[in-house]
Amino acid sequence: MIKVDKNLCLGCFSCSNVCPNQNIVREETEDKRSIHWKKCKEECDLCVEFCPGKALSLVPFDPACEEPTLTFDLVACKICGARYATEPMLRRIEASLPRELQKDSTGLAWIWVCPVCRRKIEAERATKQMVLGRSRANP
Repeated sequence: MIKVDKNLCLGCFSCSNVCPNQNIVREETEDKRSIHWKKCKEECDLCVEFCPGKALSLVPFDPACEEPTLTFDLVACKICGARYATEPMLRRIEASLPRELQKDSTGLAWIWVCPVCRRKIEAERATKQMVLGRSRANP
């Protein structure tokens, strides 16, 4: 059975991605993400092994134990406002990166920008560089 440390869970869904018996149920709405761990009699520990926050542990089955559910607010993108990740997940990423990699060359803290906006920004920058390169090559 799985025990969850609510203070360590990142809300990243890694556990539900690897559960072979679908005992970890995930749900995401526009602004929230929930994870529900069903009572599990399996002694598989894939979810424990793959949890990046080390929030899960395998404990003996107890039918009286409640099935935990955690709900996280999703953080809004600093550019478009779309909600895309949990704050614990983003803080974990930010803490793992060297300070010089946390912002791009323009000072944008890219961790706090959704993947769609990041792709759009990078595509625009690459296009500008390509156009500048062509205009220099063809005066």
